Amino acid sequence: MKQVLQSTVPRPIDHAKREQLLAAAGAVLARTGVVDTSLRGLATEMGTSARMLVYYFGTKEQLILEVLTRQQRNAIPETDELDLPASVAAHRQWCFDDWHACTRGDRRDTLRVVLQVFGAACGLDSPYREYTWDTLSLLTRNSKARLEGLGMPSHVAETRSRIALAAFQGFIIEYFTAPDTTYVDETFTRFVDEFLLAPFA
Repeated sequence: MKQVLQSTVPRPIDHAKREQLLAAAGAVLARTGVVDTSLRGLATEMGTSARMLVYYFGTKEQLILEVLTRQQRNAIPETDELDLPASVAAHRQWCFDDWHACTRGDRRDTLRVVLQVFGAACGLDSPYREYTWDTLSLLTRNSKARLEGLGMPSHVAETRSRIALAAFQGFIIEYFTAPDTTYVDETFTRFVDEFLLAPFA
């Protein structure tokens, strides 16, 4: 009886192990892609078992969502926690620092996964729809708050933020696929100067 009871009691979650798996999964997915990687294939690349991933996360989709949520907590602050720019010049520099981090810095691998998930979220009944909408909404609110902090009217700040977010995704896709990324950098610079931070009435 004692043996039966012990076998039915679930093992406690090893949170340190869980964090290790999330970090490893993020690195693998950036390299292998979201759509074409099965849970078994992901486990093999990570040097673990599919059974282990199911135990900790349930499904591949849930694992991917938790990878992104974990990375997002480290990269995207809530709107009420933002450090607002002190000047247009300061925000311009922030835009270029963010661009560098996303294209060739410590957020590059995360963005490779995020953009694939955003695309997959367009499918009917996609498990990624809610995550994608929530993330896009947070990014829009943050951009709007930064522009309002520069004195931009609310409606102008929101319009520019929505357009900028859509454009930014396109620039990132171009950067990740272009044979020569120099022109993408140059286009992004013009976009910031001629649209996002252009004078407003």
